[in-house]
Amino acid sequence: MHLTDKTAVVTGGGSGLGMGLCMALARRGNAVVVADIEEEAAHRTAAEVAALGVESLAFVCDVSDHDAVGVLADTAWSRFGSVEILCNNAGVSLGGRLVEARPEDFDWVFGVNVKGMLNGSQVFGSRFAATDANCFIVNTASEHSLGVPHVGAGLYTASKHAVMGLTDVLRREMPHNVQVSLACPGIVSSRIHDATRNRPSGLGGPGEPNRLAQAVLAMGMDPLEAGEHVVVGVEDGEYMIFTHSHSREYADERYREISQAFERQAPRVPGDERYKVANLVREARATAEP
Repeated sequence: MHLTDKTAVVTGGGSGLGMGLCMALARRGNAVVVADIEEEAAHRTAAEVAALGVESLAFVCDVSDHDAVGVLADTAWSRFGSVEILCNNAGVSLGGRLVEARPEDFDWVFGVNVKGMLNGSQVFGSRFAATDANCFIVNTASEHSLGVPHVGAGLYTASKHAVMGLTDVLRREMPHNVQVSLACPGIVSSRIHDATRNRPSGLGGPGEPNRLAQAVLAMGMDPLEAGEHVVVGVEDGEYMIFTHSHSREYADERYREISQAFERQAPRVPGDERYKVANLVREARATAEP
């Protein structure tokens, strides 16, 4: 399905992949609400969208705040009359070893990456489900959802695993008019290495940028290329959307480890489905019926 003449809301739209998503959607004639924690970045992308001849709106939003996401939705519907596309893209990263992570580190990373994803899915998903229009939710995960590309970003990796689980459940809960996709990009040029610049004082406050991560991210995929790749995947009806072919090695490594462990520990035998939850639920329901 070609995405055109719709209204899209993109969180984290001020830079990186979010900016790329905004531009890819705008090139198709969609109005775009650019939501970002940084006002200047949101306005910059909104201006670039408007330069393509489509309507745009910059909106400052902390996605970890459920009420703020509600205001974002209210504003988008009030301005454009309807919204059909949500790109849940805002995310942060923090370096360091898991055993050294502080509670406020966890609260910040998971607050944005996971709670923010849930907030958007709930607020927009409930509205999408109440219509007959074809709607789309695109949740940005990462190649870190497939395995562990490298150590040193444990909270980020864990949060992106959570995003995959959340999205996998969401696609089964949404009605048929709501397509749910999971974007799992590899390295995209962005400022996520400096995400702590927007870290609230109550959760540790601003920090210094990670210079090594900055150098690596500078060599990442162009956000415009990555954004186009994701939008094409949505148009093709894909659930999982990958941008970097090398990311497959992380999935292959994990699947191989899982498969081999099953063969060693729990090989298939006749009757082994007796503890399958779906079967037990059917049995319990049948027993409970009068």
